[in-house]
Amino acid sequence: MLDLVSDAKARVGAQSGVEVVRGADGSRIHCVHAGAGPSVVLAHGYLLELGAYDLVFGELVRAGYHVIAFDQRGHGRSQAGSDGHRSAAAASDYGAVLEHFDVRDGTLVAHSMGSFLGLVFCLRHGALAVRRLRRLVVLGGTGGVVGNGNLQTRLQVPLLKSGLVRALWRFPPTGRAFVSQLFGEKADPHFVELTRAMLLRQDLRLSLPLLHALTHESYYAHLHDIPIETRVICGELDRTCPPVHSRRLVAALPNATVQWLPGIGHMLGYEAPEVIVQAVRSA
Repeated sequence: MLDLVSDAKARVGAQSGVEVVRGADGSRIHCVHAGAGPSVVLAHGYLLELGAYDLVFGELVRAGYHVIAFDQRGHGRSQAGSDGHRSAAAASDYGAVLEHFDVRDGTLVAHSMGSFLGLVFCLRHGALAVRRLRRLVVLGGTGGVVGNGNLQTRLQVPLLKSGLVRALWRFPPTGRAFVSQLFGEKADPHFVELTRAMLLRQDLRLSLPLLHALTHESYYAHLHDIPIETRVICGELDRTCPPVHSRRLVAALPNATVQWLPGIGHMLGYEAPEVIVQAVRSA
Protein backbone atom coordinates (compact mmCIF):
# COMPACT_ATOMS: atom_id res chain seq x y z
CA MET A 1 0.00 0.00 0.00
CA LEU A 2 1.25 3.46 -0.80
CA ASP A 3 2.47 5.71 2.00
CA LEU A 4 0.13 8.60 1.31
CA VAL A 5 2.27 11.31 2.87
CA SER A 6 5.67 10.36 1.42
CA ASP A 7 4.08 9.65 -1.94
CA ALA A 8 2.45 13.08 -2.07
CA LYS A 9 5.61 14.80 -0.90
CA ALA A 10 7.79 12.99 -3.44
CA ARG A 11 5.52 13.79 -6.37
CA VAL A 12 4.34 17.30 -5.61
CA GLY A 13 6.72 18.65 -2.98
CA ALA A 14 3.75 19.47 -0.77
CA GLN A 15 3.87 20.24 2.91
CA SER A 16 2.62 17.09 4.57
CA GLY A 17 2.40 15.38 7.88
CA VAL A 18 0.96 12.76 10.19
CA GLU A 19 -1.07 13.95 13.15
CA VAL A 20 -3.16 12.41 15.91
CA VAL A 21 -6.39 14.31 16.59
CA ARG A 22 -8.01 13.97 20.00
CA GLY A 23 -11.78 13.50 19.92
CA ALA A 24 -14.31 14.77 22.47
CA ASP A 25 -14.22 11.49 24.42
CA GLY A 26 -10.45 11.13 24.24
CA SER A 27 -10.34 9.14 20.99
CA ARG A 28 -7.05 9.24 19.10
CA ILE A 29 -7.69 9.70 15.38
CA HIS A 30 -4.75 9.00 13.09
CA CYS A 31 -4.65 11.49 10.22
CA VAL A 32 -2.39 12.19 7.26
CA HIS A 33 -2.53 15.41 5.29
CA ALA A 34 -0.72 17.04 2.41
CA GLY A 35 -1.02 19.91 -0.04
CA ALA A 36 -2.30 23.45 0.06
CA GLY A 37 -5.58 24.96 -1.04
CA PRO A 38 -9.24 24.16 -0.37
CA SER A 39 -9.65 21.33 2.14
CA VAL A 40 -10.86 17.86 1.22
CA VAL A 41 -11.45 15.30 3.99
CA LEU A 42 -11.48 11.60 3.07
CA ALA A 43 -13.47 9.17 5.25
CA HIS A 44 -13.15 5.45 4.51
CA GLY A 45 -15.60 2.57 4.85
CA TYR A 46 -16.12 -0.37 7.17
CA LEU A 47 -13.03 -2.50 7.93
CA LEU A 48 -10.90 -0.37 5.63
CA GLU A 49 -8.44 2.39 6.49
CA LEU A 50 -7.23 5.69 5.07
CA GLY A 51 -5.01 3.86 2.56
CA ALA A 52 -8.14 2.95 0.62
CA TYR A 53 -7.81 6.43 -0.88
CA ASP A 54 -4.22 5.96 -2.06
CA LEU A 55 -5.16 6.59 -5.71
CA VAL A 56 -7.25 9.65 -4.90
CA PHE A 57 -5.04 11.34 -2.31
CA GLY A 58 -2.09 12.28 -4.52
CA GLU A 59 -4.27 13.30 -7.45
CA LEU A 60 -6.16 15.77 -5.27
CA VAL A 61 -2.93 17.16 -3.82
CA ARG A 62 -1.58 17.70 -7.33
CA ALA A 63 -4.87 19.35 -8.30
CA GLY A 64 -4.30 22.03 -5.65
CA TYR A 65 -6.12 20.81 -2.53
CA HIS A 66 -5.20 20.35 1.10
CA VAL A 67 -6.13 16.70 1.53
CA ILE A 68 -6.81 15.14 4.93
CA ALA A 69 -7.41 11.40 5.33
CA PHE A 70 -8.13 9.70 8.65
CA ASP A 71 -8.64 6.24 10.09
CA GLN A 72 -12.06 5.75 11.66
CA ARG A 73 -11.96 4.86 15.34
CA GLY A 74 -11.31 1.15 15.77
CA HIS A 75 -9.73 1.00 12.31
CA GLY A 76 -6.15 1.38 11.17
CA ARG A 77 -4.14 3.28 13.76
CA SER A 78 -7.05 5.13 15.39
CA GLN A 79 -8.33 4.32 18.86
CA ALA A 80 -11.71 4.87 20.46
CA GLY A 81 -12.24 7.00 23.53
CA SER A 82 -14.49 6.51 26.53
CA ASP A 83 -17.65 6.36 24.38
CA GLY A 84 -16.48 3.24 22.56
CA HIS A 85 -17.41 2.42 18.99
CA ARG A 86 -21.02 3.57 18.79
CA SER A 87 -22.10 5.50 15.70
CA ALA A 88 -22.61 8.76 17.61
CA ALA A 89 -19.11 8.58 19.05
CA ALA A 90 -17.52 7.76 15.70
CA ALA A 91 -19.48 10.56 14.02
CA SER A 92 -18.17 13.07 16.56
CA ASP A 93 -14.63 12.34 15.35
CA TYR A 94 -15.52 14.06 12.06
CA GLY A 95 -16.05 17.30 13.94
CA ALA A 96 -12.76 16.87 15.79
CA VAL A 97 -10.88 16.42 12.50
CA LEU A 98 -12.60 19.39 10.85
CA GLU A 99 -11.85 21.69 13.77
CA HIS A 100 -8.28 20.48 14.30
CA PHE A 101 -7.39 21.31 10.69
CA ASP A 102 -9.57 24.45 10.71
CA VAL A 103 -11.45 23.28 7.61
CA ARG A 104 -13.51 26.03 6.00
CA ASP A 105 -15.80 25.55 3.00
CA GLY A 106 -14.45 22.02 2.83
CA THR A 107 -15.51 18.94 0.92
CA LEU A 108 -16.13 15.68 2.75
CA VAL A 109 -15.62 12.60 0.58
CA ALA A 110 -17.11 9.65 2.42
CA HIS A 111 -17.34 6.00 1.38
CA SER A 112 -19.80 3.35 2.62
CA MET A 113 -19.73 3.38 6.46
CA GLY A 114 -17.85 6.67 6.16
CA SER A 115 -20.88 8.19 4.46
CA PHE A 116 -23.22 6.76 7.10
CA LEU A 117 -21.15 8.31 9.89
CA GLY A 118 -20.76 11.54 7.91
CA LEU A 119 -24.53 11.87 7.68
CA VAL A 120 -24.88 11.10 11.39
CA PHE A 121 -22.33 13.85 12.05
CA CYS A 122 -24.29 16.34 9.91
CA LEU A 123 -27.47 15.51 11.81
CA ARG A 124 -26.03 15.50 15.32
CA HIS A 125 -23.68 18.45 14.84
CA GLY A 126 -25.54 20.41 12.19
CA ALA A 127 -24.21 23.87 12.97
CA LEU A 128 -20.62 22.68 12.95
CA ALA A 129 -21.14 20.75 9.71
CA VAL A 130 -22.61 23.77 7.93
CA ARG A 131 -19.87 26.02 9.27
CA ARG A 132 -17.06 23.73 8.11
CA LEU A 133 -18.38 21.97 5.01
CA ARG A 134 -19.59 23.25 1.67
CA ARG A 135 -20.13 19.90 -0.06
CA LEU A 136 -20.48 16.18 0.55
CA VAL A 137 -19.36 13.55 -1.97
CA VAL A 138 -21.00 10.26 -0.97
CA LEU A 139 -19.52 7.06 -2.43
CA GLY A 140 -21.52 3.82 -2.29
CA GLY A 141 -23.35 5.37 0.61
CA THR A 142 -26.14 4.52 2.99
CA GLY A 143 -28.34 6.19 5.56
CA GLY A 144 -28.58 2.96 7.53
CA VAL A 145 -30.34 -0.44 7.62
CA VAL A 146 -27.81 -1.47 4.99
CA GLY A 147 -29.05 -5.06 4.94
CA ASN A 148 -32.50 -4.10 3.63
CA GLY A 149 -32.84 -5.49 0.13
CA ASN A 150 -29.26 -6.75 0.35
CA LEU A 151 -28.86 -10.52 0.49
CA GLN A 152 -25.05 -10.37 0.38
CA THR A 153 -24.81 -8.25 3.52
CA ARG A 154 -27.39 -10.30 5.39
CA LEU A 155 -25.38 -13.45 4.65
CA GLN A 156 -22.05 -11.90 5.60
CA VAL A 157 -23.07 -10.27 8.89
CA PRO A 158 -23.15 -13.60 10.81
CA LEU A 159 -19.72 -14.46 9.40
CA LEU A 160 -18.40 -11.09 10.56
CA LYS A 161 -19.91 -11.42 14.02
CA SER A 162 -18.51 -14.93 14.49
CA GLY A 163 -15.07 -14.03 13.19
CA LEU A 164 -15.16 -16.88 10.68
CA VAL A 165 -14.79 -14.47 7.81
CA ARG A 166 -11.21 -13.75 8.89
CA ALA A 167 -10.25 -17.35 8.19
CA LEU A 168 -11.83 -17.06 4.75
CA TRP A 169 -9.95 -13.83 4.05
CA ARG A 170 -6.65 -15.26 5.29
CA PHE A 171 -6.66 -18.20 2.84
CA PRO A 172 -5.74 -16.52 -0.46
CA PRO A 173 -8.12 -18.38 -2.84
CA THR A 174 -11.22 -17.90 -0.69
CA GLY A 175 -10.08 -14.47 0.46
CA ARG A 176 -9.70 -13.18 -3.07
CA ALA A 177 -13.03 -14.68 -4.07
CA PHE A 178 -14.81 -12.94 -1.18
CA VAL A 179 -13.06 -9.62 -1.71
CA SER A 180 -13.74 -9.70 -5.45
CA GLN A 181 -17.43 -9.43 -4.62
CA LEU A 182 -16.75 -5.88 -3.46
CA PHE A 183 -15.75 -4.95 -7.00
CA GLY A 184 -17.70 -4.69 -10.25
CA GLU A 185 -17.10 -6.29 -13.64
CA LYS A 186 -13.33 -5.94 -13.65
CA ALA A 187 -11.77 -6.71 -10.28
CA ASP A 188 -8.10 -5.82 -10.68
CA PRO A 189 -6.14 -8.55 -8.81
CA HIS A 190 -3.71 -5.96 -7.43
CA PHE A 191 -6.47 -3.92 -5.79
CA VAL A 192 -8.28 -7.04 -4.63
CA GLU A 193 -5.11 -8.07 -2.80
CA LEU A 194 -4.61 -4.60 -1.31
CA THR A 195 -8.18 -4.68 -0.02
CA ARG A 196 -7.76 -8.20 1.40
CA ALA A 197 -4.65 -7.06 3.28
CA MET A 198 -6.53 -4.06 4.68
CA LEU A 199 -9.40 -6.22 5.88
CA LEU A 200 -7.02 -8.61 7.62
CA ARG A 201 -5.36 -5.75 9.52
CA GLN A 202 -8.59 -4.70 11.25
CA ASP A 203 -9.80 -5.92 14.64
CA LEU A 204 -13.28 -7.27 13.97
CA ARG A 205 -14.23 -7.22 17.64
CA LEU A 206 -13.78 -3.46 17.87
CA SER A 207 -15.93 -2.77 14.82
CA LEU A 208 -18.99 -4.83 15.79
CA PRO A 209 -20.90 -1.87 17.35
CA LEU A 210 -20.46 0.02 14.07
CA LEU A 211 -21.66 -3.02 12.12
CA HIS A 212 -24.72 -3.11 14.39
CA ALA A 213 -25.35 0.58 13.73
CA LEU A 214 -25.06 0.10 9.97
CA THR A 215 -27.55 -2.74 9.98
CA HIS A 216 -30.04 -1.53 12.60
CA GLU A 217 -30.02 2.28 12.68
CA SER A 218 -31.78 4.37 10.02
CA TYR A 219 -31.50 8.11 9.44
CA TYR A 220 -33.36 8.40 6.14
CA ALA A 221 -36.35 10.09 7.77
CA HIS A 222 -34.11 12.89 9.06
CA LEU A 223 -31.89 13.58 6.04
CA HIS A 224 -34.09 16.49 4.93
CA ASP A 225 -32.42 18.44 7.76
CA ILE A 226 -29.04 18.38 5.98
CA PRO A 227 -28.85 21.43 3.67
CA ILE A 228 -25.30 20.81 2.42
CA GLU A 229 -24.90 20.24 -1.32
CA THR A 230 -24.34 16.53 -1.88
CA ARG A 231 -23.07 14.50 -4.82
CA VAL A 232 -24.04 10.83 -4.54
CA ILE A 233 -21.92 8.44 -6.62
CA CYS A 234 -22.87 4.78 -6.88
CA GLY A 235 -21.61 1.80 -8.85
CA GLU A 236 -24.50 0.09 -10.60
CA LEU A 237 -23.04 -3.29 -9.57
CA ASP A 238 -22.55 -2.36 -5.91
CA ARG A 239 -23.67 -5.37 -3.87
CA THR A 240 -22.53 -4.04 -0.48
CA CYS A 241 -24.49 -0.78 -0.45
CA PRO A 242 -26.82 -1.46 -3.40
CA PRO A 243 -28.20 1.35 -5.58
CA VAL A 244 -31.45 1.36 -3.61
CA HIS A 245 -29.59 3.17 -0.83
CA SER A 246 -28.25 5.85 -3.17
CA ARG A 247 -31.76 6.37 -4.54
CA ARG A 248 -33.07 6.83 -1.01
CA LEU A 249 -30.28 9.29 -0.21
CA VAL A 250 -31.02 11.41 -3.27
CA ALA A 251 -34.74 11.35 -2.53
CA ALA A 252 -34.24 12.38 1.12
CA LEU A 253 -31.42 14.91 0.95
CA PRO A 254 -32.78 18.32 -0.12
CA ASN A 255 -29.75 19.36 -2.18
CA ALA A 256 -28.47 16.15 -3.77
CA THR A 257 -27.64 14.86 -7.24
CA VAL A 258 -26.59 11.38 -8.29
CA GLN A 259 -24.08 9.84 -10.68
CA TRP A 260 -24.39 6.19 -11.70
CA LEU A 261 -21.31 4.22 -12.77
CA PRO A 262 -21.99 1.25 -15.09
CA GLY A 263 -19.92 -1.86 -14.42
CA ILE A 264 -18.56 -0.50 -11.12
CA GLY A 265 -19.00 -2.10 -7.71
CA HIS A 266 -18.45 -0.88 -4.17
CA MET A 267 -14.72 -0.08 -4.14
CA LEU A 268 -14.92 3.25 -5.92
CA GLY A 269 -11.58 4.46 -4.62
CA TYR A 270 -9.89 1.74 -6.66
CA GLU A 271 -12.44 1.29 -9.45
CA ALA A 272 -13.19 4.92 -10.31
CA PRO A 273 -10.70 7.28 -8.63
CA GLU A 274 -10.89 9.75 -11.52
CA VAL A 275 -14.64 10.13 -10.96
CA ILE A 276 -14.04 11.04 -7.31
CA VAL A 277 -11.40 13.59 -8.20
CA GLN A 278 -13.66 15.13 -10.83
CA ALA A 279 -16.55 15.32 -8.36
CA VAL A 280 -14.35 17.30 -5.98
CA ARG A 281 -12.99 19.57 -8.70
CA SER A 282 -16.44 20.34 -10.05
CA ALA A 283 -17.65 21.61 -6.69
